[in-house]
Amino acid sequence: MAKFFKEDLNKSQKKNSKGKNKPGELIADLNNLGKSKDDEFLKGFPKTPAEIAREEEEARARAAAEARAAAEAARLQEEENRKALQEAEAQAASLKEQEELKAVQAAIDLQSGQVKKKIEKLETRKNTLLDKVIDSIAYIEHGIGGFCIEFCQTIMHLGNCMQWAIVDSALSVVNGLKTVKKTLGNKINVYYSENPDKRWKRHQKNRKLMRQFIQTKNNLIAKEKAASARMVRFINHVDRKNEQLADKTTVIVAKGNRKFNFAREWAEINKRKLLLHFSVLIVIAICGVAVFNYCTAYEYSYNGRVLGMVKKQEDVLKIVDIVSTQLSKEHNAEINIDKNQDIKFKRVLAINEDIDDTEEVLKRLTYMKNMNAKAYGIYIDDIRVAIVDSKETAKSILKNIKSTYLVSTGDVEYEKVGFKQKIQIKQIDTKLGRIQNVDTVMQKLMTGAVSNQVHIVVPGDTLSGIAETYNMSTSELRAANPDINPEKLNIGQEIILTKPAPMLTIKTVEVATYPEPIPYETEYKDTDALYKGENNTEVQGVTGTRSVTARITRENGVQVAAVVLSSDTVSQPVTEVILRGTKERPSTVGTGNLKYPVSGFRLTSKFGPRWGRMHYGLDLACPVGTRVSAADGGTVIFAGYSGSYGYVVKIDHGNGMVTFYAHCSKLIVKRGDKVYQGQQIALSGNTGRSTGPHCHFQVNINGVPKNPFGYL
Repeated sequence: MAKFFKEDLNKSQKKNSKGKNKPGELIADLNNLGKSKDDEFLKGFPKTPAEIAREEEEARARAAAEARAAAEAARLQEEENRKALQEAEAQAASLKEQEELKAVQAAIDLQSGQVKKKIEKLETRKNTLLDKVIDSIAYIEHGIGGFCIEFCQTIMHLGNCMQWAIVDSALSVVNGLKTVKKTLGNKINVYYSENPDKRWKRHQKNRKLMRQFIQTKNNLIAKEKAASARMVRFINHVDRKNEQLADKTTVIVAKGNRKFNFAREWAEINKRKLLLHFSVLIVIAICGVAVFNYCTAYEYSYNGRVLGMVKKQEDVLKIVDIVSTQLSKEHNAEINIDKNQDIKFKRVLAINEDIDDTEEVLKRLTYMKNMNAKAYGIYIDDIRVAIVDSKETAKSILKNIKSTYLVSTGDVEYEKVGFKQKIQIKQIDTKLGRIQNVDTVMQKLMTGAVSNQVHIVVPGDTLSGIAETYNMSTSELRAANPDINPEKLNIGQEIILTKPAPMLTIKTVEVATYPEPIPYETEYKDTDALYKGENNTEVQGVTGTRSVTARITRENGVQVAAVVLSSDTVSQPVTEVILRGTKERPSTVGTGNLKYPVSGFRLTSKFGPRWGRMHYGLDLACPVGTRVSAADGGTVIFAGYSGSYGYVVKIDHGNGMVTFYAHCSKLIVKRGDKVYQGQQIALSGNTGRSTGPHCHFQVNINGVPKNPFGYL
């Protein structure tokens, strides 16, 4: 192959070298420019208008002569075709089907040869528009003629009469095309005769195209030479490499053959020794495998967690299905253990290591908490809040939460019961240890959220009273308000009430009939038996009652909306009458003569030593909520919580006298208030360090506790 390319390239180079002209030859070529037949297109450049007109007249004459010659040739050809077809028809009538086919094929070849001759004549006239049009028509004529003849050949099997009728039609089509070609050629010649400048422009364009063609041809020849040279160099390089590779391969094969022959002869001579050594190696390998199996074991793990060791992998795999079934029944969940994905084995040394038997493997797998399991998640607004073993368990939990806020009395009829949030139960893939029991899920759903409220302190509020109002402990209030001072609550102070709240909101719409109080009116009467600012109830008001039927909307049992459907009055309210004092108030200045702060009391402890220490006042036992009055006129200097005293009021009466009223349940006055003797300042209680409900009354003179009996 390489030699063939070399010879071809050398021939090309010789041919090209022969084609090159010497300087003298180039001058001769320039002198002969236009005389050669190939340079005929250069004869008309440049020319005079007379020469151009003469040449155009000659061209028209030649075109007319050629057209006449073509028409005559077409007529003669048509006669010849008819004669040939008539002869073929006569032969087809007397010959067999095979001879008819041969005659038709001969006619086809004859027609094709004649058409090809016409095409070759017409190819020489491609420099004008007329030539191109005639060329196209000739090709169409040839194609249609060939198609018609082939079609006739196929139809001959159907009958001779139909066959020759179709042939006549085909020839008529060909003749029509010839007529069209002739007419079109005449029109084109007339067009160029009337527009000689168009012919000149066409001639100039053809010359330009010819120059471009020659230049392109020369460029291709130069590229062909360069490519041939590169190909020769490449083929020579490949030949050298192939020869080197063949030499190396021969040497390697020869060496290999020598070594192989030597090894075969040596093995033949030392046959017994080789068999003995081979047997020894086999025995050593078997012993090594046995020792390896004895000293190693399989460390099995579940999802990356190592569980133990076994001698055989089958000891674990054969009980996986048993474990899956047992755990599914025990936890009421679908638990699947994939032998290929979840269980992994690792070969390790097992010298002095504990090997698990089948029962131990079963026990280890049974108590696994990170096993894959199918469970159901409870979602609140697309957030998963719990995982349970089954869908039925999830539905049961939600049903129990709903029933927590439903009333089973006959006066309530529920129209709608549902969750305010979006609740979904979805099957999920999880771990066995993450499945929660029913009680845990119930506790989380009922107390997992936090409810924050704010209480504004009003006069008389105490920390214990606020806790009792909101059903909370004092410690919970202090934990939610670490900066609060329990002994000193300020009016308008905000206290945060943080309580656990349900994560779910049960929204119910019910139609209920319930009694509703009718508030009574209050009537005031002035009396001079009371001081200004004091009131006393003469007639206690009584609240009326009416039966109301309403549509009530509740959220977690708390009413958020109600629409009254009907109501009937059961009892009318009684107006409350309050006496309002008009008498001028006494002086708020202390008189030095004190009155007991409470009435109906029982003295439980006097001033003096008690239980090993000093008691600095009087303990006046009375029920919680008993009215506590000021012992004398003065100014309130403290009202709040004070350690062991609980809620206490301190009044300065002047002249160094201060009285204490401790363990109150509610304070009515505040610091800075002016009070007169007998004015209510608090309600008795049991706050602070107290053994029972009472009022601790204490008198200090210039800061020193004195026996109150000396001033009462």
